Amino acid sequence: MVSELRPRGIGEILDSAVALYRARFTRLVVVAAAVVVPVQALSAIVLLSAQPDHYSLSVTGAVTPQFDTSSFGVQLAAFVVVALVGVLSTALVVATCTRVLADVYIGNSSGAREAFRAVWPRVFAVVGVSLIVLVSEAVGVALCFVGVLLPIIFFAVAVPVLILERVGVFAAIGRSVTLTRAHAMHVLGLVLTAQLLGIILNVALAEAIRLVFRSGGNTTAIVIGQSITNAIAGVLTTPFVAAAVVSLYFDLRIRDEAYDIQLLMQRNDNARIAV
Repeated sequence: MVSELRPRGIGEILDSAVALYRARFTRLVVVAAAVVVPVQALSAIVLLSAQPDHYSLSVTGAVTPQFDTSSFGVQLAAFVVVALVGVLSTALVVATCTRVLADVYIGNSSGAREAFRAVWPRVFAVVGVSLIVLVSEAVGVALCFVGVLLPIIFFAVAVPVLILERVGVFAAIGRSVTLTRAHAMHVLGLVLTAQLLGIILNVALAEAIRLVFRSGGNTTAIVIGQSITNAIAGVLTTPFVAAAVVSLYFDLRIRDEAYDIQLLMQRNDNARIAV
């Protein structure tokens, strides 16, 4: 449980995220692995089945299939499938971890099984929110690159709202906008910092893969190696990002809705009932 419920700065929220992450590390890794490992296996199969001419490995560790001009359709399909599956799997990991993390935050306890049971009926809603966010970010990039910051800010806590308040897709989006619009820079700073910390591990692991295959290795080995790297990075970093987002969600509610007082009153009522 977070020992003190009050409005926090970005650094303090990240400290809370670290505390949450450490408190339920094993459960979070199990939850993340249950989603990330099958998704990375599927991505590897898609990339290998597309039979590209070769692969390029970016500085961030992303594997991109390279085709000749006559295979543009195959290239586009492989890219879209891998990218879309990756986005959706990340959203599912965040959604499932949200249940575990929220219970720790307010002093309750739940396991991986309970978390999956809570999220499973809401899988399509999670997918819906993820697609709306993805399309919004794509539109922001297309119209004005800086415009991508708007969905990053306003939709930052849509998944926690969806899971914890059990509302519909559009209600979750609207609720996220309501919570974040008065604290735009606070939200942006927290989200970008949390994502940056996650990216650092991905880049470090990607560089290890680049060193292994710098002399030009077998393309199948590159894809398999990178899939393993992505799986490890995803299992370790996605729960931390989820912890940061959950901490942000509670912070926003404390700032705007005095949620800390509501929770304290609820605890006192429960204590009186127990007596």
